Amino acid sequence: MDTKDTKDTKDTKDTKDTKDTNTHIDACIFNSSHYDIAMVVHNYLKDKYRYIKNNTWEYLVTKDDTEWTADINNQHLTYSIRTIVCSAFTERSLYWAEVKDSKYQDTEIISNKLLLISSKLKDNKYISILIKECKQFFLYDGEGDI
Repeated sequence: MDTKDTKDTKDTKDTKDTKDTNTHIDACIFNSSHYDIAMVVHNYLKDKYRYIKNNTWEYLVTKDDTEWTADINNQHLTYSIRTIVCSAFTERSLYWAEVKDSKYQDTEIISNKLLLISSKLKDNKYISILIKECKQFFLYDGEGDI
């Protein structure tokens, strides 16, 4: 296979992933339930974390995707939500703040709602509830990849 084809395929996949993720983030504008936000968390962290059962989470330690380690007290997952996912909501909020399209009249309200979700993603109690909701998306059955 030509390396150009591989790059084009990867770019297409990245574009699709970004579009899907933005769609999930935008869904949180109208229904910012824990379930909807947990879907966004899963989109960003699905290849880095897995839920084993009995409140046990694991995260990838190595770059070659082979070594999983227990996440004691969900510290790594909490940090990833607080940084990676929170940043995604903030970036999307900034996107909506800058949109000057006549078909979207309430972009300031949309931006503010996403910013509010972003600020919630800094709160430990909120993150704990969100992690409970995330279990269903990250459940690992012990066979192959998630």
